[in-house]
Amino acid sequence: MTSLTLANIRHSWLPVMLTALLLTFGMNISQTVHATSLPPVTTGFFGLHIHRTDAGTAWPTVPFGSWRLWDAYVGWAQLEPERGKWDFSRLDKYTAMAALTKTDLLLPLAMTPQWASARPTEPSGYRPGNVAEPADMADWRNYVQTVGQRYKGKIRLYEIWNEPSDKNHYTGSVEKLVELTCEAYRILKAIDPAIRIVSPASAGPGKHIDYLDRFLSLGGKQCIDIVAHHFYVPRFAPEAMVPIIRQVKQVMQRHGLAHLPLWNTETGGWIENGDGTPDHPMVAKGGWRKLGLAQESGAFLQRAFLLARAEGIERFYWYSWDNKYGFGMIEPTTGAPKPMVESWRQIAGWMLGKTVTGCAQQGTGWSCDLRDSDGKRTRITWQDDDALQRREGMAASPVPQSVVPQMRLEK
Repeated sequence: MTSLTLANIRHSWLPVMLTALLLTFGMNISQTVHATSLPPVTTGFFGLHIHRTDAGTAWPTVPFGSWRLWDAYVGWAQLEPERGKWDFSRLDKYTAMAALTKTDLLLPLAMTPQWASARPTEPSGYRPGNVAEPADMADWRNYVQTVGQRYKGKIRLYEIWNEPSDKNHYTGSVEKLVELTCEAYRILKAIDPAIRIVSPASAGPGKHIDYLDRFLSLGGKQCIDIVAHHFYVPRFAPEAMVPIIRQVKQVMQRHGLAHLPLWNTETGGWIENGDGTPDHPMVAKGGWRKLGLAQESGAFLQRAFLLARAEGIERFYWYSWDNKYGFGMIEPTTGAPKPMVESWRQIAGWMLGKTVTGCAQQGTGWSCDLRDSDGKRTRITWQDDDALQRREGMAASPVPQSVVPQMRLEK
């Protein structure tokens, strides 16, 4: 057996909130075992958000096979800024890049243009009217038809909206979201039956999972091929994703959808900058836990990938490669790769071609078992001794070199 040891990282778990989260989702923090029936890991599992590949961002230097086009300036409002006047220049470039690199594209259908919005003056985190539903379903149908037809054979994955459970992203009703989804499903399947529709992805635990339940109950389950969720844990370590994943799977089971793939179409974290770029106030004041540049951010990413796969997540889209507001894997000003880029390469090297057969928790220790096609087993372990201690302030203290992720062959 090969043994791999992940860094023993200090965390800023909030003990009261964490305990409530674990009790809510039924997670036994002293002993938890996961199992998966997914096939060996391919590059398709490793997904990214890239925002500016047509405006200076170099192509990512990590292994990945999936690209989600959110915050990539190709929403409905950018594609059709005026009725009937289309601008496909950016999306054409993205599809060409994807074809050249053999990268699978996932395009969210969202962001109503102001001219088509049911509430054109409504404020939003984007531009007025962007997060309202369209006033006329005919405009939505034309948008879906036009995009689907133009990119037939180039884009085969469409996700309906983004985080609709959050009023910052959608202010319409769940009933209207079901209608939007089912209309898109009907139109796109007529264009190409091989197209797959990804459900609207809520974010986090609690009411967001209830939102998914309601969407499926109102008929949304008839119009999707893949269930999506955003497993963000902004104030916790990645182990806190486990009970959230399990509750989403319970909702799928109740609706007879356990056979469908479950994708994490967006998760990331606030990452320390190393080039002197100030933190963006939106993130700094948003209650996020800041992940240290040197080791903590990389260890978070590695553990998130392992645990998600062990829990049955088929794809994981990390947010993001070149975000300038605190979530980027490259420096926002210089564009230099952050240390977590090497952590990505390392975990991809450990996981690609292998089946994650399960992960287990005992006390503060974790281990994940992997198996290759020849039956050779690999075990990845890490310790989380400070999981229940709260840390105030900025980034974590530097991690000793002795606990940096290592590979060791056992004799």
